[in-house]
Amino acid sequence: MIRLIISTTLLFFISCSSKNIVLLPEKVSPDVYKVLLENEDIKILEVTFKPGQSDNMHEHYPATIYIVEGGKAQVTLPNGSVNEINSSTGFIGHNPNKARHQVKNIGDNTMKIILFERKNTRTLTQTKQELIFPEKVSPDVYKVLLENEEVKVTEVTFEPGQGDEMHQHGVMSIYGITGGKLQSTSSDGMVDEIEIPDGFVGHRNTITTHQMKNIGYTIIKIILVEHKKLGPQKG
Repeated sequence: MIRLIISTTLLFFISCSSKNIVLLPEKVSPDVYKVLLENEDIKILEVTFKPGQSDNMHEHYPATIYIVEGGKAQVTLPNGSVNEINSSTGFIGHNPNKARHQVKNIGDNTMKIILFERKNTRTLTQTKQELIFPEKVSPDVYKVLLENEEVKVTEVTFEPGQGDEMHQHGVMSIYGITGGKLQSTSSDGMVDEIEIPDGFVGHRNTITTHQMKNIGYTIIKIILVEHKKLGPQKG
């Protein structure tokens, strides 16, 4: 059953390949797609479908999908074929190819999706650095939800007062499911306090080395998407 749900949910964005991105979703359907963050490497989109709402035919870069609120959708491909899918809240998936499709919410509830699109590829020019993986040193905080040769998607959960061990991340995009107050300690001992609101998005294009602690009173939950096809920029 789980395998079936995953394969049908991926129809959201696998659909069919396209060489060039022409039909940007935020341009052809701005009522559905909102760009939360964009730079030369990535684009993070918030996708909201009200019951009965449809978008127009559009295209995506290679993308990682996180379903905030699932539901029932109808997906139409450029060749006219139509599929109905049931997407589960909390589903994580990744498509390494560009895609073109049109989507309609045929369910009774509002659907909300976060898309992490990779616009660029930048490989490492130096010897590959062996990182201190957070899921290895702090498995009570970091849970890998999906990993392949393109991405690693990690769910991060900090209980109030909980901290992790010093660790590292590659180039990554961030989505804050539930925010709070964090204390960040860098490898050189510098300490910062950070307020993260619900729905926070961010991106770091260098290798990050730090230790984190929840110094607030609420549970903090974050989705991290590390882009293995984006080597870190210098500096």
